[in-house]
Amino acid sequence: MTSATGTSEAGFTLVELTVAMLIIGVASAALMLSLPAPGGDVRRQADRLAAHAAAARDLAISCGCAVRLATDVAGWQILRQAAAGWFPDPTMKPAALPAGMALPVASVDFDATGLATPARLLISTDGSAAAVTIDAAGGVRAGPG
Repeated sequence: MTSATGTSEAGFTLVELTVAMLIIGVASAALMLSLPAPGGDVRRQADRLAAHAAAARDLAISCGCAVRLATDVAGWQILRQAAAGWFPDPTMKPAALPAGMALPVASVDFDATGLATPARLLISTDGSAAAVTIDAAGGVRAGPG
């Protein structure tokens, strides 16, 4: 750049520095937004379990029979009650948790009116946890552990 006096000066203008800082800021924001949230996988699995629990409740109401959400350390499945006992529901496949996540062994029964045995199911991993709460009225809610 040449100054008004005709001498050459090295450096950047304020506009050039401002544009460079703006580009760095936008790139940093894009990077931060693309990173997964801590505990996001656990929360996603809790939302998935809550959706299956709500589907089990709706199935119990629609078929007029008892339906069970059975969990174990590896995942969960939906069972229907018949005269001979509990059988896997053919319309809903068992769900598996990703490696490294755990769920307590439990069962939640929904009757033909949608009422449930209350439960709090905690999905956990090394650093985070999320819970699915099922109340006696059959309400299902996923939230932080």
